[in-house]
Amino acid sequence: MAVYTAAGLAVLMLAIVSVDFRHGPFFREDGIVEMTAALLFLAALLIGLHRQLFRTGIGFLFCSLALLACLSEISFGARHIGFAMPAMQGGGELDGVQDLVMIAYRSAADKGFMPLVIGLAIISPLVTGLLAYRSGYLSRVALWFMADRGRLTLSAALLVIGLAVILDVMEALRFAEETLELFGAALFVTAALRFNRS
Repeated sequence: MAVYTAAGLAVLMLAIVSVDFRHGPFFREDGIVEMTAALLFLAALLIGLHRQLFRTGIGFLFCSLALLACLSEISFGARHIGFAMPAMQGGGELDGVQDLVMIAYRSAADKGFMPLVIGLAIISPLVTGLLAYRSGYLSRVALWFMADRGRLTLSAALLVIGLAVILDVMEALRFAEETLELFGAALFVTAALRFNRS
């Protein structure tokens, strides 16, 4: 994790200080970073299939997410095969899972629901965490995570990818979004290697 974090921060710093690096072949559509992330998600899927992780519920979820993430990174093959994905209201194409979040965000913004959505996004985890702590359920969840290092790694990967989705929805800092997705993909490969088979 420390190595991945250091590498990711190094890439981000290089992108911040170098306009050529930020706008060169690395961070554009189907650029080096995006294709590397797609290959890492594919590698995580293949490792998961080889280790037969799909035999457990969490392993099946992991393999499904790795496949979905890989396909999202390559826009489900639209640009490679040469077909058009559905257009989204407000611009862009529905060519990735994160675009579903974009559609929901634009819909909430158009209807004036954003303050409510932001409030729920902040309050809901806090209330859920408090209730889980008071009921003693939180310790059981913690034990479940600690029983398999792959679960912790997958959780970290999903958190990192969630941050990338937020940047994508805000349509800001594409180089940071792509770097986070690459970081998440590397964590997926690590999780595939760390999951218990049973």
